[in-house]
Amino acid sequence: MKKLLLVILGLFVVVPISAQSQSEESYTLVSYNIENLFDADGIAVYDDYRPEDEDGDPLYTPADVLTKIEHAIRVLKQYNEGKGPDIAAIVELESDFTPGEELSPQAFLKKYEGTSLENMLGEGFNEEIADLPSHLLLLKGMIDSDMWDYQVAVGKSKMNDRGEPENVQKTVIYSRFPIQTEKTKAHHLYRARPILETWIEVNGEELVVFNNHWKSGASSWEMEQIRLQNAEVLRARLDELLAENPDQDIVLAGDFNSDYNQSYRYDFEKTAVNDVLRSVGDEAMVAEGGATAVYNLWYEWSIDQRGSDAYRGKWGTLMQLMISSGMYDEESLQYVDNSFSVGDFGFNTHSSSGEPKRWSSTFDGSGYSDHLPVSMKFRIAEGKAEYSNFSQNDDEQWQPIELQYSIPESYFSEEEFTAKDPRTKPEFFNEYVYATATVTEDYDFVVDGITYDVYAPSFRLENEFGEVAGTGQEIQFYGRFSQYRGTWQFVVESPEFIISEQ
Repeated sequence: MKKLLLVILGLFVVVPISAQSQSEESYTLVSYNIENLFDADGIAVYDDYRPEDEDGDPLYTPADVLTKIEHAIRVLKQYNEGKGPDIAAIVELESDFTPGEELSPQAFLKKYEGTSLENMLGEGFNEEIADLPSHLLLLKGMIDSDMWDYQVAVGKSKMNDRGEPENVQKTVIYSRFPIQTEKTKAHHLYRARPILETWIEVNGEELVVFNNHWKSGASSWEMEQIRLQNAEVLRARLDELLAENPDQDIVLAGDFNSDYNQSYRYDFEKTAVNDVLRSVGDEAMVAEGGATAVYNLWYEWSIDQRGSDAYRGKWGTLMQLMISSGMYDEESLQYVDNSFSVGDFGFNTHSSSGEPKRWSSTFDGSGYSDHLPVSMKFRIAEGKAEYSNFSQNDDEQWQPIELQYSIPESYFSEEEFTAKDPRTKPEFFNEYVYATATVTEDYDFVVDGITYDVYAPSFRLENEFGEVAGTGQEIQFYGRFSQYRGTWQFVVESPEFIISEQ
């Protein structure tokens, strides 16, 4: 048995180290949809990420790029005491539509080691920096923030006849462990971002991470048919690897644009994530070894707590992590039991509901992402691991999970909000206001003479305002001051946020 020699107050103490304590060191893998980190070249397929809006006002500028990266890094630094995840599987970084000099990450960092990302996107901004791709800008921000010295793998898109990427976005892996570039590859999909297959050497052991971003539209049967093709590509590659080595350590990460229980949640003939990929909640079956199915880590969480994104007042589970049988055996790498987690850090969610604070390019940018990161831990295997309370498929117990809204604890008063035109004051954006309004016939709010749109994610406006709309009668409300496609609005999240009588 190995022994640890400690010096305590001048005394030598011999402490035996058990096999259990030797394997306590674990590593963190995070999967995160960063919500459209576009570069600073001013070329954007999506209108929201162009340098100016339709009125010619600044929209997505280098200052926004800097804010976007700083906010992403703030989330990633919540892991490993500020050093960031050991492995980060990031999706929704913009493909490079103005590629300049092809720099390796090492050459890029060397070239710009004498400056900061803040300066590069500020006073030092020039055409050369505008040509830099999004994944390198994020890497520079990571290094400036004293995170790990990451290696990078990029799932590049095919180029079309015009010399442009076929896909607006790409998938990227950042790893503090060596990446085996000769094995790493991108698998191209029909109408979706390529799947990035990355081989990572973790202290002499091989880990294969597949970073995914499938076709969107979870509830659409038409889109599900595209995702079936996405899943078939991944399933075929898994079958190849498992035929060569049934104990291969594999993690499937990313935004699958499907729920973990897609086959139960939607009345589809066949689903990509469950029927083709064979993602299951039967942990014991996968852990016993030799299974071609993969275990979905969402089943580790209580069934009424599963959610990392929100849509129309309900939680979704589009971000997922799945592992192969090899992550349970006595060799190579092991999954750390019950280590799956969702990254709600308070600052990246709304206090009224826990809903993700999505990104907006308004002013110099605010918010984080419309998805919360999900994470897991793994370790070097040192014998048989002890697992308890294996999860099971519990889909029959599932019910849609409604967001639970509560009156915000912190908000601006009407007096504060209306002292100056709030549309010019960044401090009000995406914050809650308690104010008085009249309701127009179109269910807009008029506050201090200014008309604002209203968005209610969990109820129908006509049900609450049918009797007062257009009458001039005043109501009081709690609303989050926001903007949608250039139009100012209040987000009123619950009927309880409305007070009809003063």
